[in-house]
Amino acid sequence: MSKRSFSVILSICIFLTGITGSVIAQPNNLQDNKKIAMHAIEIWKSDSKADLTTIFASNYVNNLDSSVSTEVGPQKRNLKEFEAEVTKFRAAFKDMKLLNTKQVAEGDMVATHVMISAKHVGSFMGETPTNKTITWDAVEFVKIENGKIVETWVTWDKYGFLKQIGILK
Repeated sequence: MSKRSFSVILSICIFLTGITGSVIAQPNNLQDNKKIAMHAIEIWKSDSKADLTTIFASNYVNNLDSSVSTEVGPQKRNLKEFEAEVTKFRAAFKDMKLLNTKQVAEGDMVATHVMISAKHVGSFMGETPTNKTITWDAVEFVKIENGKIVETWVTWDKYGFLKQIGILK
């Protein structure tokens, strides 16, 4: 191969990398992104000692399809509001286990489907504890920039969850 051919090929590769670098992630980054997404789910465990600022960006936005509060419809939460929700959950549910997880990653996005179980041991939404282990599933999409989650979209089986803790009959 001549010097000129090599230079042309190298220039094309650099050009294509510049164009697609933000679209096509490297395989190891996808695996790292999956770990970050899973770590974010594990923070809900009552024994988690994770510092949320190591996982989430300071401008983090949590998009929840609908909450388990009196608010109706989709909500957006900032990091402080999200942390308060996690704290309330940890007080009411213990022994959380991730029963089954599936993840897909592409670019800066990770989708995670998880089946969760936890024991309802504290008051939640005004309901007295049932001391039952309940199960539900959730799907979460996270967008990761510079190794931190900047935005999350969550949908979950709130009806099954609320029925199991006695709010819905």
